[in-house]
Amino acid sequence: MHRIVLSLLTVLLLLSACASKQSPLATNARDLKSLAGVWEEEWPGQQEKDRYRIEIVNDRVRITPLTRQEKQRVRDVYFQHKRLTFILDLDGSPVYYDLVLADEGVLAGRVKGGKENYDEPVHWYRVE
Repeated sequence: MHRIVLSLLTVLLLLSACASKQSPLATNARDLKSLAGVWEEEWPGQQEKDRYRIEIVNDRVRITPLTRQEKQRVRDVYFQHKRLTFILDLDGSPVYYDLVLADEGVLAGRVKGGKENYDEPVHWYRVE
């Protein structure tokens, strides 16, 4: 009986998601637009702050390093439901970012990987 009820609830949830115009996990257009701009990265204990430009092109997020451009390349950028993930190749070594849009001007999360084997909290603040 318990399995039947769970199955029915699952079917109802799927039907309601299909009936609506947008998936419950779809990215809010306002959240997507709020990413656009210049952001400054803040790591604990780091004096230098790198800057990045986030642009929205055809509903896709593009991140361009504005500092240390010769050492950084961004790839595999995804933004869904307030979560921004990407890989930053820093001096040829991948650094994995997992950030959440905490506020219109704040991205907060963690950075892992790289030559230094990072596992650090990180914040990005909009500056422009």
